[in-house]
Amino acid sequence: MTGLPDFAWPPVVEVACGVKFRKTPELNGIRLAPLYEMWKSELPVIEEQPTLPSVEAAPNNSGPRIRVDFPSLRETRYWFLSEDGRDLVQLQPDRLIVNWRDRGGGIKYPRFGYVLNSLSRRATEVARFAESSFRTKLEFLHVELSYINVLRVDDVDHWDLQDIFHTWPDFATHHLGRPANSQIVFDFPIDSVRSGSEFFLRVSIEPGVAASGTPGTFLTMTAQGKPSSTSIDSAVDALKEVHGHLVRSFAEITTESAHERWGKRS
Repeated sequence: MTGLPDFAWPPVVEVACGVKFRKTPELNGIRLAPLYEMWKSELPVIEEQPTLPSVEAAPNNSGPRIRVDFPSLRETRYWFLSEDGRDLVQLQPDRLIVNWRDRGGGIKYPRFGYVLNSLSRRATEVARFAESSFRTKLEFLHVELSYINVLRVDDVDHWDLQDIFHTWPDFATHHLGRPANSQIVFDFPIDSVRSGSEFFLRVSIEPGVAASGTPGTFLTMTAQGKPSSTSIDSAVDALKEVHGHLVRSFAEITTESAHERWGKRS
């Protein structure tokens, strides 16, 4: 998808790009030691987290559904982190996610290509590791791409949401004034992702807490679905296409004044 909107200073604070595959119980515990040895020069910090539940599209693209899998108590989601915490690889027996996270210091978001290349590389390494160590061929069944954007930080930035979003209500004349919090969710079906299926884009606007600990307003955009085949190349192609829909949607629902603030270049 060419000619996508581009911003010099996008408000993104985190990007997560992931794939789901058939559960491979061996991708757990001490068996991952050789993989950590491979990654530790770039990702030396390792942490243990609870496993994530499955989130998938519902039939007829009616939006997401959560399928809760009850993993063994021995299953763990491992975080492999860079020293500064910006780069994160999450691995559990049925999922691999690569994150870029803003940690301040004036370092700009390195763009989608950086995150996608990182996912492709790590997925290839995990697939080779699973095949050589456990004679298991990973089949990539589901992809997911999320962007988290900080739109406003209370007590620092007094922009009204009506200045950021098209058709946002103006509460200036409401007898109770502006609401203390605002939250809204949109689900958009995506009909064709290179012959994939059950793709949707969820857009949510809701309150949250910035890294500084100050309350603010966040825009989270998540696209996911099933790629056309179970190869990593097919997963990457699907992620490229849904990224285009996500970026276009971001530009279409926000105002020109917001675009000026974020340095829209195209």
